[in-house]
Amino acid sequence: MWIELPQDKKYVKQEIERLKAKYSKEKWLIFIQLCFLNEIIRFENCGPREENFVENIKEMRLNIRKQISKDYWLELAFRENMPQANIVYDITKTDEELMKEMNSWCKERVKKAMKKWIEFWIASPDQYDLFYQRRKEVSWTKWFNIIPKTQYDKLIRYITQNNCGNLFTSHINWDIIAWSICIYDENRIIYLYWFANRAYNNIWWHHYLKFKTFGYARKNWKTYVDMMWWAPTWFPEHPLNWVSKFKESLWWTKIEQYGSYDLVLKPIMYKLSRFYFNTKHKI
Repeated sequence: MWIELPQDKKYVKQEIERLKAKYSKEKWLIFIQLCFLNEIIRFENCGPREENFVENIKEMRLNIRKQISKDYWLELAFRENMPQANIVYDITKTDEELMKEMNSWCKERVKKAMKKWIEFWIASPDQYDLFYQRRKEVSWTKWFNIIPKTQYDKLIRYITQNNCGNLFTSHINWDIIAWSICIYDENRIIYLYWFANRAYNNIWWHHYLKFKTFGYARKNWKTYVDMMWWAPTWFPEHPLNWVSKFKESLWWTKIEQYGSYDLVLKPIMYKLSRFYFNTKHKI
């Protein structure tokens, strides 16, 4: 459940008690995840250069986690279904200006991808199922979760019929090497889900796909790209730290959010579920 946490603590406690009373008797329902959209802080990438800045951000987050658990009897979610932080880019700049902003590591990789004659396309309807199947195969080997096929089909049908999203792909020799599902509003493109063919890791497929998505957004009168999933500031153990290099290479605004919390209905089953989830990821 994605909600904005109200300021009225008494009201929130009453609502949590209502949820618990309503669903605790459901036989197979172990917990309910509440995804809080509230912002902790937002800052530009010059902020982390200031003394003690990142340490202060981390301390703020830890205090909020502690307070939410204390006030509402919630557990910090062991599986995130919304980002604790996300990155937003201003893409009104030209490709040349964006390229100048990139650090040398990412700039070299985008240029390398361009030299490989990679193409950028909008996926055709006959490719939608292939995207899902490929992503599902990778999820089995990388131990991450994906939405059910019925939910995926509804998403693709809705965004394409209502002109509020697309599935973008990059190709080399007619082989699809990277995909992303993006949704739109009036002035933003939001990077929702993505998948890449790891057989082409050496040509940095996804750096190129992100870069070309910026150009598409600009041509369609969008001013921002929201890259969504991001590790919270100063948590090096977070599993999303590994995807940060491209995102950190441009000028960005970072939004730190409360994140996901679990309302536990069956404590023993919840502990077993958390243990299983954490163990399989370590393996």
